[in-house]
Amino acid sequence: MDLIKVDVTSQVNGRMENGIMNLYMGKASVGKIIETNQGLQHEMAEGYTFQEDKIYRFQNPHPEKVKSYVDSCEEGWC
Repeated sequence: MDLIKVDVTSQVNGRMENGIMNLYMGKASVGKIIETNQGLQHEMAEGYTFQEDKIYRFQNPHPEKVKSYVDSCEEGWC
């Protein structure tokens, strides 16, 4: 499945916690910004990326077409 990259920069808020800028979308942590000797380091959560001063989330362009939320469900337990 091909994912699309959606600009979510305006939905992200930052909170300074113990010298680190933690990034949130609502209550979900989406990454953090750490100041180092080499400059600012951006560590993003899975499914998010930081490019050209913007934060993007990768998402399914057609969520209604999800076939299954699990793989290998041959045994019938799911």
